[in-house]
Amino acid sequence: MQKVLLRPIGVEDTDNIVRWRNSEQVKRNLFSQANITRESHLEYLKRFVETGRCKQFIIEVADAHLDIGTVFIKNIDEDNRKAEFGILIGEECARGKGYGTAATDQMLKIAFEQYNMNRIYLHVLEENIAGIKAYLKAGFIKEGLLIEDFCRGEQYHNVVVMGITQRDWIRKKEHTF
Repeated sequence: MQKVLLRPIGVEDTDNIVRWRNSEQVKRNLFSQANITRESHLEYLKRFVETGRCKQFIIEVADAHLDIGTVFIKNIDEDNRKAEFGILIGEECARGKGYGTAATDQMLKIAFEQYNMNRIYLHVLEENIAGIKAYLKAGFIKEGLLIEDFCRGEQYHNVVVMGITQRDWIRKKEHTF
């Protein structure tokens, strides 16, 4: 597995986030197609990250000291101990090299051990085959399919719901070693 480090996101990451988030390669797998601005990202940091409503980290390739993307949990429901997972690999040169899987593994460890979540879930466009494969590899299971749930332009898309529980994550971890 590729070695990555996760560090809390900060204001200094704004230019990378805006560049990554606005790239066509990244946007094709996102639900929102709107470009973000530096100002809108700074507002997001203030409203969601600084208040703890979103736990977001920058993914850094350890050996290269290169920031390549971001990973987070949001929609944190402390009563039911669940949160929604998200990741993006913004640097094209870093895609398909296992960094996303390594970052996902680390984020799940943080979510289950540090934030005491019981369940982590995500929504992914059905046509995002690479993303679905990566989530399965990380231990997520397909929980359902939302038919024509998302509309982009004039076209409707199916959305796959995936999740992993703390119990299943522990089982997976025990069988990995």
